[in-house]
Amino acid sequence: MIEQYNRLSGKSQQRIEALLSRADNLFCHQWLRKAMFDELRKQVVHKGGYPHFSEQLQEHREMMLITEYFMSYRSTLPSIQDEYLNPYEDVDPIMALVEERKQLINDYAKLPLSHDWDRVKEAFPDSWRAFARRLDFRNEHSLAELRELLHIVDRISLITDILNKREGGHGITLKCVDYHKHVQTHESKEMSRQELKQLLVRAVDACREYFWANTSMAVVQAVCKEDYHFGDNASEFERFMQEVLQELETPLDYSCPANTIASARQSGEYLKHPISEWVGYCAIDSRPMVLLRNLRTQLDILSTGNTP
Repeated sequence: MIEQYNRLSGKSQQRIEALLSRADNLFCHQWLRKAMFDELRKQVVHKGGYPHFSEQLQEHREMMLITEYFMSYRSTLPSIQDEYLNPYEDVDPIMALVEERKQLINDYAKLPLSHDWDRVKEAFPDSWRAFARRLDFRNEHSLAELRELLHIVDRISLITDILNKREGGHGITLKCVDYHKHVQTHESKEMSRQELKQLLVRAVDACREYFWANTSMAVVQAVCKEDYHFGDNASEFERFMQEVLQELETPLDYSCPANTIASARQSGEYLKHPISEWVGYCAIDSRPMVLLRNLRTQLDILSTGNTP
């Protein structure tokens, strides 16, 4: 019994560490807000106006989730703004946000619904629909759990937006140390180059069927940069990726020689933009998006043990 408890406790801590290390990506919700808003407009404008919308709202779980999500969205912003704009004299406002997000993620991980919410990911655009279909909106206890989850998710995602200057920073302009400098110099648990290399060796091997050319390495570079804080130096990544490929037991059909990333960026407009904007340039079933989804899935499985 004690050993079983220790195993469960260890898995919980591993999950929290994975959430913390990838918070900037996992709690980036622009894609989700857009997907839900597009669905809302489609239901209201194209399918019979507000009578149809009312029916959908009462019977359609996806619409119910959209309503609950947008009722929570930015509901926590005023208190975040107050804390940032009126700090104690001995508190760095950015560090205060960083520390608050850490605590919020710990609290989030304790919520029963958080395990299902972990699977709502940009790499799986319809994952929010699957989450909605599992909910019982007529059960008061279940609805209360959902609202508690969305409240804490809203606060985490808003802080994440502010730290990364997304969506205009929600009216907050960072005036102190740059957050990404903080990430590089103050985070105590950064994945080392060797750890990332070993993770990629296994992930690339599992996803080899989805690579289509040398330029597909640019998808890997984007994931490393956004999800694991690997620098934006293309030459450095190419050298790093060559090391990764050399450790594969079975050679990959494609490599990552010098100028691979530059060549890829010249031929692929999507690579000039953050991953969250790729859907505006690539079809969901295009080769870059398929590789992206599968690569992120494998990395999640390998680093957290969670299946999609």
